[in-house]
Amino acid sequence: MENRAYALAAGTFVLLLGIALVVGVLWLNRDERVGGAPYIVQTTRAVSGLKVEAPVRFRGVDVGKVESIRFDPVEPGGVVVGLTVDPDAPITRGTYAQLGSQGVTGLAFVVLDDDGDKPQSLTAAESAANRIPVRQSYFEEIAGTGKNLVADANDVARRLNALLSEPNQAQLLRTLSGLEEATRAVASAAGKLEPALRNLPAVTEDTRKALARADELLGNMNKLTLELTQRVDALERMSKGAEQVGAAAQALSRATVDDTLPRVHALLDELARNSRQLDRLLSELNDRPSSLVFGRPAPAPGPGEPGFSSGGGSR
Repeated sequence: MENRAYALAAGTFVLLLGIALVVGVLWLNRDERVGGAPYIVQTTRAVSGLKVEAPVRFRGVDVGKVESIRFDPVEPGGVVVGLTVDPDAPITRGTYAQLGSQGVTGLAFVVLDDDGDKPQSLTAAESAANRIPVRQSYFEEIAGTGKNLVADANDVARRLNALLSEPNQAQLLRTLSGLEEATRAVASAAGKLEPALRNLPAVTEDTRKALARADELLGNMNKLTLELTQRVDALERMSKGAEQVGAAAQALSRATVDDTLPRVHALLDELARNSRQLDRLLSELNDRPSSLVFGRPAPAPGPGEPGFSSGGGSR
């Protein structure tokens, strides 16, 4: 009896647990949305992993689910995805769709987003004529980039194979041999240059001293040039002074010739007349000393004057 009671209790527990799991699953999968607006998504890309009842999210917020997936009867190769979206979702004419992946399961869901280019609202009635386009997803961009990288890697591999062909390998070996010989030549030249390099500090010191002497010589030359410049300036000043003295001498000479010499000539003439008069006076005093006391005698009467005598004297 105890075994049967234990089995009955265990069976009842399992049955209740199963009912609870079913109820939980149904509760988790319940759709709390009262209703939704139908929208159509159109794409020519693959929709791998997208299933009916897959969620629809607008910028990460659940706004609906996928109702249908079918080929486009109008455009060959196109796929039309029917969505049921919450009427409160801000669907506009600029809204676009992308496919997202749900973790490790690989199941896809629809991601809606809007770049704001066309802010006009898109109603469900207009969705049939204005279908929501599907853009390349981030993972598709990565996949495309990976394909391009693989293609580039294949191209690089082909180029490497062409570069490492047998003729090129032989040429490369010859180049390496030539490089080795050049290295030996450089090492030999370095060995020959080593004594010169050891003497380089002394040469550098001598050069430094020579440069110092050259600087000193340049300093002396600058001083000499300055002194010569000063002397040239002094000579120029002296030359200007000499020119001024010459001009003054010329002016003095012109004044002497034009004014002083005529006066000197007149003075000399006057002195000559006075000298002749003095000579006559001295001659008369010498001839008649008495004239100094009695005065000069009256001169002899001339022709026609009283007392004139033709015999040469007065009576």
